[in-house]
Amino acid sequence: MKNLDYAIRKLSIADLDQYNELLRYAFQVTEKTLLDYGWENEDIRKAKFPVLEHEHVLGCFDGDSLISQFAVYPMEMNVHSQIVPIGFITSVATYPEYSGMGLMSRLMKKSLEEMRENGRSLAILYPYSIPLYRYRGWEIISDKMTWRITVPNTLSEEAVPGYVRRVPEDSAHLIALHRRFAEKTHGCLFRNDLAWDEYWRWDVHDTTVAIYYGVDDTPLGYMVYRIDEDVMYVKEMVYLNTEAKKGLFRYIIAHESMIDEVRANNYSGEAIAFA
Repeated sequence: MKNLDYAIRKLSIADLDQYNELLRYAFQVTEKTLLDYGWENEDIRKAKFPVLEHEHVLGCFDGDSLISQFAVYPMEMNVHSQIVPIGFITSVATYPEYSGMGLMSRLMKKSLEEMRENGRSLAILYPYSIPLYRYRGWEIISDKMTWRITVPNTLSEEAVPGYVRRVPEDSAHLIALHRRFAEKTHGCLFRNDLAWDEYWRWDVHDTTVAIYYGVDDTPLGYMVYRIDEDVMYVKEMVYLNTEAKKGLFRYIIAHESMIDEVRANNYSGEAIAFA
């Protein structure tokens, strides 16, 4: 069949099973993966209800079978201190037997046209292939980097006036802190409820949140991490000032009897080498 012979339409809750099946196939979410993260098939299925309710998801169909999909989720982002409505691209997937037929290009063009009609002229995504998306007109706005320290006590041990406390994942202080960080950080997304749900989706149960509080009990920074086989994996570290940064580093050092290594993510512009 030719490219144009495949119908395109918006997905609804009735398409939930096919939507999930395509996602699981494309992103290799196996039964073992679900078990490792404590999910049941029905749990992950129900978790995607809000996605189809709030996102604009277009699908390409071969008869009644979903073969390709492209989702745009409405969010807001800090662009040079201005809060700008954007479209966050997600759930991009095509079955391999239908690849190379231009289906994704059709879905992308139609989705972005409809997004622009709804007042969102900027779109962002996390590409699995930079050359592929650059060829289609996308460009990098931020570099995700990783850093690794095998001697944690080499981090700053400078004294700070505040303190660190571990808090639940749904802590109001955590959510408020991220919003304050987004308000002052160019390129940062503002996370809504669905974004937070997706943020925690594939975290294991022993993931921990720690918040640094100033001397007046004001939350100033946080880190999300887990410890596994003597390694501390820091998923995210956010701080509003240098004091909070130093306080969180001291907190990492306090684990030196438990860990041999720290692995963390960072982004361009943050001089971790001069911590």
